[in-house]
Amino acid sequence: MEWVRHRWNIWIAVLAVWIAFGGMGQAYAAADGRLMQIVADGKAVVAYIECGSKVNDAEGQVAQYPCENVEVIQPENISVHTIIMVDNSLSVTEENRGNIKEILRQYVQGIPEQEEVSFALFGEEIQFLAERAKGEDVLLTLIEGMEFQNQDTYLTDFVFQMLGDIQNDTAYTRFIIISDGVDNKAIGITKEELAAKLNETSRPVYTIGHVYKENSEELKNMFALSRMTGGKEFLIEDYGEVGEIVAGIHDFSGICGIRMDVPEKVMDGDNRHVLLNIHTEDGDVEVTGEASMPFTLVEEEPESEPEEEPEPEPEPVPEPEPEIEPEPQEPEVSGIGTGKLAGVVFALLAAVLLFIYNKRRGNTGKEEKKPAVAVKKKGRKAVPEVPKEIRQEEAAAVPEGRYLLVLRDRINPERVFRYPLDRHVAVGRNIDMVQIPVDYNLTVSGQHCEFYSRNNRFYVRDLRSANHTFVDGRMIQEETEIISGNTVRMGEVEFYVEIMPI
Repeated sequence: MEWVRHRWNIWIAVLAVWIAFGGMGQAYAAADGRLMQIVADGKAVVAYIECGSKVNDAEGQVAQYPCENVEVIQPENISVHTIIMVDNSLSVTEENRGNIKEILRQYVQGIPEQEEVSFALFGEEIQFLAERAKGEDVLLTLIEGMEFQNQDTYLTDFVFQMLGDIQNDTAYTRFIIISDGVDNKAIGITKEELAAKLNETSRPVYTIGHVYKENSEELKNMFALSRMTGGKEFLIEDYGEVGEIVAGIHDFSGICGIRMDVPEKVMDGDNRHVLLNIHTEDGDVEVTGEASMPFTLVEEEPESEPEEEPEPEPEPVPEPEPEIEPEPQEPEVSGIGTGKLAGVVFALLAAVLLFIYNKRRGNTGKEEKKPAVAVKKKGRKAVPEVPKEIRQEEAAAVPEGRYLLVLRDRINPERVFRYPLDRHVAVGRNIDMVQIPVDYNLTVSGQHCEFYSRNNRFYVRDLRSANHTFVDGRMIQEETEIISGNTVRMGEVEFYVEIMPI
């Protein structure tokens, strides 16, 4: 029995080797791949993948629909947006202040042409010194002018804020955070809330930390951001030369981009499952993720006006037959001459009375001109259209009510609409069917969405519009609660929302 068991083990081992080397079918190499970032760009989706070897080509699909025009972007052609956030509090030791400045100097001196840099200092507040800069000289000047201050640092708050600001950035966007760590204080955004946000809006986070007193727990929390997002982590004290840290930051050799057209059937703004099959020199890599789909803006045609029935032409009036002049007769001295004289006197008297009447009316006999009023046809009934200036004045008026809805156009802040929220307030392009008319953009539907209040809370819902309604960049499919400070987008028009008691 022992011999049989030994022989059986040998056969199992041989079978395992045979399968591994292709005896039971095709064997794939152990190539690695990780989805770093995926974002919509026009009618396409761009995914950035970290692979261990060079990518030759790829296929992609969204839900069950294959994508066309799949293009691989090699590392040297990737557009990069790097956001550097430096903790300039006095918790940074004197020695590490010099190290941090040297890391930044060497970093900006080696920035490739396709990379842009935003540079900020943070403590109790955040101050951006440069946004999407490319000039080496500008950044070096800012680095030399850095000052360190006695202040607390709220790292989680500012990273959370920046993730919202860059969620539609189509470049390969990453953070470089230089700090002594993330603490456990539940002030503002907690590290757990930041982790959830990073999971939702994935962007790689590179962290550079340093030792300060007993900050091992804080450093662990900060370095966890890098492990969670596929970034890199560096502890200054572990490196003899800061140039090694700089080289690690500049290394994009393992990153490639894949751009593919989204099938029209899924251009609806929803989150969709994306599958990428990537062919590398070391084998095939399958990467999956979710992305918010682009949507096609539809310009709604104005409501067609019914054709007017032609007015019947007036019947021709027959020309009067020419009168035959009577032959001249001898003047009579009798009653006929007296009648003619009375007619002349009567005509003169009527003309005088008519002149006096017109004079009192302030009219010299010409017909008074009335200002033209634009008329908009609706069905068979002509409805006067209120001039735009009057509509804006009426919209700016503040009637009585419990709360006032204020919509301010983000692109053109001079366009402001106000309406009390004591009932449902519809917004759209059809001025006859809504309370707030947005009639200056064809991507807004006739009745696009409506705002309303319930139990001192405020909501917006879409009215089956062609181009959807978005709150803070997210398409809504049911009633969604809003507060002052939210943005609401209808087609191409985006408003800042303010709700105030009146």
